[in-house]
Amino acid sequence: MSSSGLHSIIRNVLQRDLDPEGAHLAAFHRLADFRGQNVLELGCGDGRLTVGIAADAATVLAFDPDDEAVDKARGSLPSELAERVAYRVAAGDAVEVEPNSFDIVVFSWSL
Repeated sequence: MSSSGLHSIIRNVLQRDLDPEGAHLAAFHRLADFRGQNVLELGCGDGRLTVGIAADAATVLAFDPDDEAVDKARGSLPSELAERVAYRVAAGDAVEVEPNSFDIVVFSWSL
């Protein structure tokens, strides 16, 4: 699938369900360039931002302690992004990753 086709699918998912105004994702994109980056997302919840980040990122490893929210996130992930995104159920203090293995860390709406 072409990059523009993938972005169109992701834009439709975001507008329909996750961030209808696009404000949250737009704020992230003003702060960081996700293209080709390995991203760690702490507190991913139902994946409302994960999909938009993954559209540009090389990989996204997304964590949340709420197993129901993570199940919802997995269920709403477009199949085109399945190889880029991994969801895990875990609290932030239980996340174990190799040092320097991520380019960007995202922490939003998690307090």
